Amino acid sequence: MSTSFVGLPRAPRHTFPLVALLCAASWAAQAPASPSVPLPDIPSLMAKVRDHQGALDQMKEKYTYTQTSTEIETDKAGRERKRETKTYEVSFYNHREIGRLIAVNGKPLSDEQKAKEQRRVEKLIKDLEAGKQPSDPDANRRMSLAVLLRAERFRNPRREMFGGRSVIVFDFDPDPAFKPASSYESFYKNMAGTMWVDEADLQVARVEFKLIGAFKVGGGAFFEMRPGAWFLSEQGRFFGEIWLPTHAEVKFDGRALLFYKFGVHSTTTFADYHRFDVSTEEKVQAPANSQK
Repeated sequence: MSTSFVGLPRAPRHTFPLVALLCAASWAAQAPASPSVPLPDIPSLMAKVRDHQGALDQMKEKYTYTQTSTEIETDKAGRERKRETKTYEVSFYNHREIGRLIAVNGKPLSDEQKAKEQRRVEKLIKDLEAGKQPSDPDANRRMSLAVLLRAERFRNPRREMFGGRSVIVFDFDPDPAFKPASSYESFYKNMAGTMWVDEADLQVARVEFKLIGAFKVGGGAFFEMRPGAWFLSEQGRFFGEIWLPTHAEVKFDGRALLFYKFGVHSTTTFADYHRFDVSTEEKVQAPANSQK
């Protein structure tokens, strides 16, 4: 069973849809944890995190939040060419994330746009209720723990404090024996980074990595992402039970159509966290970020 814990950003809208990373950034108190507690076997821990996804998906259906993403495209000289900001209301249903667009560049949707978005969301929910599996345009933007377990080598485990919690931290890099089954999986052969995992909650708290080799999005049909592309994803612990995204950031340089060079800096923030029970609603704010 696979699980998604971070997403991959899109290419500039007028260029191509992309695979890159959506992240989420939270606060992190980096104080050393007690070294006396034995460290777990990292592949076994990650397998438990993967297997916990079903219960986590059920838990997520009690939560909603808003997501605001700003994507800036620059030319080869680093000059800004385009900036776009979109805000979504995010909820979960039948193990599916549902994002309802509510504003573009800080401007609420028109009545016509709202009606169109409402029809789209209603159709998606009806299909899910009918047991259908509607296509997910963001499927290839999400990273899979199942693939990560097969594709990466885990090393240098240690304990740290993150958001007031003791977490397991480890580094990872590509396993030379890994054979990608698709162009999507080949992304994992080009990434190396660090992950923070809450051992008690069996949830990913933070992941950061860079591309160590060029990655051809869509097998090269869309564009090439240059080595050094940087991805960050952090989450915060809410309502005493679940880690939800708080900030996401991606920076990369790309090349398309042989000569067209561009850069992308994508930042996503999350807010207005709500938990819904049968008869009550609870709301909290994200903790102030100490890292950016």
